[in-house]
Amino acid sequence: MAKRLFRIILIIYVILVLSFSIVSSQQSINIGYVDYSKVFLEFRYTKNVQAEIKKRQSDIEKLVEDAKKSGKTDKEINELRSKEEKKLGEYVEKARQDIKNKILKEIENIAKSKKLSVVIEKKIRIWGGIDITDEVLKNLNK
Repeated sequence: MAKRLFRIILIIYVILVLSFSIVSSQQSINIGYVDYSKVFLEFRYTKNVQAEIKKRQSDIEKLVEDAKKSGKTDKEINELRSKEEKKLGEYVEKARQDIKNKILKEIENIAKSKKLSVVIEKKIRIWGGIDITDEVLKNLNK
């Protein structure tokens, strides 16, 4: 939902920017684009978070197994599982937001250094523009 809203706002922004450029034809617009999915999946920090999530899921399963062996009731086991899964969910949400913020900050830095007027998602690009995907990834993974 947030991704869709972001795309809609981005499209409106591009339209506005292009409209203003028609009014003042002396000003040139440089448009960049980034493959956000590629950046997200290949970002080293994302991979570290995914490994941590798997570890925490295994830890939850081990806790549940230990609780079963110690004779805890199904209700107690379910409460334990719910509590731990809630903590995991909070971790995942915080990590997702952190990853997103790091990526967007790097996109902004590169856009400013390249004097790009706007950066759009590669999926909505039809033609043209400057691909900054690899540079974003390289900088993030330093």
